[in-house]
Amino acid sequence: MNNVSDNRCAELERRVAELEADLNAARRRIAELERIVERGYGMVDAIPAMVYFKDREHRYLYGNRAFTERIRVRAEDMAGKTDRDLFPPEVAEAYLADDERVMATGEPSIGVELPVNRPDGTIGWVSNSAVPYRDRSGAVVGMVGIAIDITERKRIEEELRRSQEVQRALLDTIPAMIYLKDRQHRYILGNRVFADAAGISVDEVEGKTDHDLFVPEDAEAYIADDEQVMATGEPHLGIEEKITEANGKVAWLMVYKAPFRDDQGCVTGMVGIAFDVTARKEMEEALRRSQAEQQALIEQQAQLLATIRKLSTPVLPVTQDALVLPLIGDIDTARSQQITEALLDSVQRHHAQWAIIDITGVPLIDTAVANHLIQATQGVALFGARVILVGVSPELAQTIVGLGVNLKGLITRSDLRSAIAFVLKRSQKQAVVP
Repeated sequence: MNNVSDNRCAELERRVAELEADLNAARRRIAELERIVERGYGMVDAIPAMVYFKDREHRYLYGNRAFTERIRVRAEDMAGKTDRDLFPPEVAEAYLADDERVMATGEPSIGVELPVNRPDGTIGWVSNSAVPYRDRSGAVVGMVGIAIDITERKRIEEELRRSQEVQRALLDTIPAMIYLKDRQHRYILGNRVFADAAGISVDEVEGKTDHDLFVPEDAEAYIADDEQVMATGEPHLGIEEKITEANGKVAWLMVYKAPFRDDQGCVTGMVGIAFDVTARKEMEEALRRSQAEQQALIEQQAQLLATIRKLSTPVLPVTQDALVLPLIGDIDTARSQQITEALLDSVQRHHAQWAIIDITGVPLIDTAVANHLIQATQGVALFGARVILVGVSPELAQTIVGLGVNLKGLITRSDLRSAIAFVLKRSQKQAVVP
């Protein structure tokens, strides 16, 4: 009996020793797991993004330091809470809706932008990614999420959006076509005036080429000139280009083009601004036509004046060697000069020996006109011809005498018939002289 009892005690002691060894091993394993978990949580806490775990009922199981600091709730106070306990209603509902979709479908949600409370009380933005958490059977029992603060990025995006809106408003306000092309002649942007001319919306400009927007003749001209700007790197300033707009209207543009360069100075495209100068071109054309019409009118007036001069100073040949200049109407200084010029020209051209000036139809001759007549008489004498003055009134005779000129060689007759008879008689006498 004692031996049996001793054996049982020894077996019990051995078993107790084994259990104690297993317990110590389990304790060491638990301690190791705790250290692993602590290190894991420590590493998760070190992540600057917000990391959190939820169960299937949307209760928070864990949130790292970034998460708890963001919502200003201690980790131990957060456990068991839901989004409705921690966030404003509109924010909580957005979280719950996205997380429920993840857990209900078992599909991850990546990069969803959601609002979040910031430490200063304002609402910021996070890019949230969530994945379902499953047990060993594969059933979804919760979810794990990580949220990255994108508030600054959203702020920059909003500033960029506003800047683009201001830029677009500015471009669309300028009453000129503004456009930007890349090196392959594809349009990068165009303002509203440009888009209207092309017959498309502003959003449709990007990616189009000149052949997509304009008639072939215009497109080829634009491409050739733009290529020269980009190939040489030299701007083209103040050139005129024709454009056929989408509505069929043909207009003229004053265009300024310059190469567009990258940070290394390489030409990557070109920018252009074009002002509609159709009205100016039409005015220039109207002015050109007006000037041409005016010049034609001036020429017609000159021809008419020449005709009038001829009619006002008609020099008529009455015999082979005699000319008659009948004068009618008032004679001023300008007309008297024309009379002198016409008379001298005719005497020289016809080689006349006699010039009969008939002033019977002239109502009044002043001293200046009388002086011109005397000068004409003296000029005719230089060509070897003589002047017969017809229709001299007593007043004219007194005026001529008052001038004190030498009247030798001046022949007068009372009327034109007697003057012509005189010339014919003298010509006959010269003809019979041997």
